[in-house]
Amino acid sequence: MPTSHRSSFNPRNLLVAAALLAASAGAVQTSRAANLPPHFDANSKASIGHGLQCVVGNATDADGMNARAWVTVEDAKSHRVRWATAVPLDKNWYQNQATHCLSDGNRVLAVVQSDTMSEAATAQTFVEVATLDVATGHLESLDPVKIPGFHGAASMRVDNGEENFRLIDGKPVVKGQYFVLSNRDDIKPFSASPSPAVKENKPSTEGK
Repeated sequence: MPTSHRSSFNPRNLLVAAALLAASAGAVQTSRAANLPPHFDANSKASIGHGLQCVVGNATDADGMNARAWVTVEDAKSHRVRWATAVPLDKNWYQNQATHCLSDGNRVLAVVQSDTMSEAATAQTFVEVATLDVATGHLESLDPVKIPGFHGAASMRVDNGEENFRLIDGKPVVKGQYFVLSNRDDIKPFSASPSPAVKENKPSTEGK
C-alpha cells in the first residue's frame, strides 16, 4: 500500500478529519462533478482513511479514444462518489490518464501520464503529479516530474504498482522508466519528486 500519513493530535488534523467526515456525509461541494463520466476506466485505488479511497483512471469517448484523466474519492464500501475531478490536458497533447494515487492526510496526489500523439511509435509521454484538496477535490497544482540530471528530450513511463508512487519522508516520489527520443531502445530507470510547475516541458523531436 502507499505510505500513509501518520496522524498526531493537533488542531489541523482535527480540522482535516472534520472535513473528511463532512465529505462522507455529502455536505462538501464537489470541485467538478458528483459522478464519474461515461466510459470511465479505473487504473488504481488506495485507501485515504476515514472509510474513503481515491480512485484514478481515465474517461474516453464512445470509441475508446481521446482519454482524459480523472481523480475521484469514493466511499470504500458503498463506492458512492464524494467528488470527481478532471485533470486538464495541454491543448497540444493527445490524451492523458491518472495511474496512481495516495494521500498525505490533507491532499490527494495522483500520477498523470500524458501522450503527445496517438501513435506510440512517435509519441512522447510526460509525467506529472496532480495535487487535489482531499475534502473537495479542488485541483491545487499539476507539477511535472523531471528526470534528475537530464536535460534532453525524453519519453517517460510509470508502470502499475504501488511501489512506483510513494511518500518518502513526506514527499511524493515517482519511480519509472525513460528513453531519449533519439534512441527509444535504450530504456533507463528514474526516481524523482515533482518540481514546481513551470510549463516548459513541450514536445520535441531532438534528443541529447
